[in-house]
Amino acid sequence: MWNNAGAAPMMGHYGQPPPSQSNNQSSGGNQQKHDIFVGNLAFNTTEEQLYQAFSELGRIIKVRMVSDQETGKPRGFAFIEFEDPQAALSAIRNMNEYEINGRKIRVNFSNSSHLETLAGQMGMDLSNVTGPKKDDNTTNQAQGGDGTQSSAAVAGSRAVASALKSMNKGEM
Repeated sequence: MWNNAGAAPMMGHYGQPPPSQSNNQSSGGNQQKHDIFVGNLAFNTTEEQLYQAFSELGRIIKVRMVSDQETGKPRGFAFIEFEDPQAALSAIRNMNEYEINGRKIRVNFSNSSHLETLAGQMGMDLSNVTGPKKDDNTTNQAQGGDGTQSSAAVAGSRAVASALKSMNKGEM
């Protein structure tokens, strides 16, 4: 994550600085990450710019720009982890094709995220962002069809989806 040594801390969605990574991990080692993929970034895009653009949607835990290991140059994509899944899903829905530094960014599910399963369980249609499915194996895998995702992770996603469905907008 970036460091603003000597500067005032950046404030998150609720007027608080983003929590440190260690605070997030200490609150339950088996907690699911609510992270998204952000691509087609201009090479001069900074973590601070992404933080500012996406923090309006919810509290951000971490912004991670990906750079080439050998050269250190940016690779043009990043991952943003949100505190809650609703904010992450909102970012996918509302920030895809948003313009930053003269480029329309791509915002989608990250490969390590449970959010795609959660969106399906909530009845959210994000096919305009993600495109049509190539096959139906993804659904079977998310439901434990070949054991790639634990039943605890699927149960956790279902519990979050159920809780989010029962909440009104003011409670989120």
